[in-house]
Amino acid sequence: MTQIPHNKPSFGKEEIKALERVVKSGCLIMGEEVDKLQESFKKYLNVRYALATNSGISAVHLSLIALGVGKNDEVILPTYTFSGLLNTIYYQGAIPILVDIEKKGFTIDPTQVKKKINKRTKVIIVPHTFGIPAEINVIKKLGIPVIEDCAHALGSFYNDKPLGSFGDISIFSFYATKMIATGQGGIFTTNNKKYFDCAYDLIRYDQRKDYKIRYNYQQTDLAACLGNVQFKKLGSFIDRRRANVLRYINVLEKYNQFTYWPKRADTNLNNYRFIIQFDNQKVRDELQNHFSQKGVSTIVPIDNYQLLHNLLKMSKRDFPNAETLTKTTLSLPIYPSLTTEDNIKIATILDSLCKKYLTKNLSFDPVISRKKVLVENVI
Repeated sequence: MTQIPHNKPSFGKEEIKALERVVKSGCLIMGEEVDKLQESFKKYLNVRYALATNSGISAVHLSLIALGVGKNDEVILPTYTFSGLLNTIYYQGAIPILVDIEKKGFTIDPTQVKKKINKRTKVIIVPHTFGIPAEINVIKKLGIPVIEDCAHALGSFYNDKPLGSFGDISIFSFYATKMIATGQGGIFTTNNKKYFDCAYDLIRYDQRKDYKIRYNYQQTDLAACLGNVQFKKLGSFIDRRRANVLRYINVLEKYNQFTYWPKRADTNLNNYRFIIQFDNQKVRDELQNHFSQKGVSTIVPIDNYQLLHNLLKMSKRDFPNAETLTKTTLSLPIYPSLTTEDNIKIATILDSLCKKYLTKNLSFDPVISRKKVLVENVI
């Protein structure tokens, strides 16, 4: 049985033509495509500076350096996020300070952040996880520089402003599963000339007369040309994701028994993920196995072992909300190139499983373990 994947890039003829054009031009790096992508982000976010990078994590690393993070400085971030953020903090010899997420779901808890601030706190990293806006205005009032992590959030809005326009520095990712995909890629944006000049200097490592440690973080024109085509499609991508999401919401609203994200009213969100929460891990795993048997790949958005406090062998008791969500949530396919036929198929399977779940008529098949279910890197 052919599996419907949980995610895949949505490419067409335009991307192929763009790649062909760049290859024929002979300019593969530091060319017009990179400049064009940077200008597009500056205009979209209404910011003064944008610097394309070879990954979102590279952009985070540049942000930490630009904000002066060094040895033994403390950087606050949520446990419910990608381990790559830890790497960038350790690159600088700094100390990660982990906090829980909000009980309502997925984003960093400002109350917990406030409790962790001390004289060594240098930066707060605020991810808009799954494109859901964190309470970034509340966190900004705490008086600590903020890196706004928009890896999932391109196209989402908060208080009528695009996410990515709030932080001292903001970063985006163009990884293969993101809102726009270039394979690998990212961008650093800011309104602060000092921060931009620092980051720009650090990636132009072969064009300086002085020596200091610099980094090969430049984005290629091959990646940027894909980004430029994909960026033009962002609105249609969001519309398509929204249409796919609404079919699942139509099913779940019939039963009025499930918590899910985004909600029907969340028209300000980019619909990066559609996530359903169940009563417990056994039920979640059971439903994931049933989807797999029916030819649908689903994922656990962030698995329990991936929580940063678990990777660092810290106590689970300090992170109850993250612990609960990793054990009870499941994400369904909604990517733009998902066909209407497949979207309807998934919604029909969801409807059937909801009925069985609510009548306690699900039977767990022990032959199919969760280890055999397709897993993909979703961050």
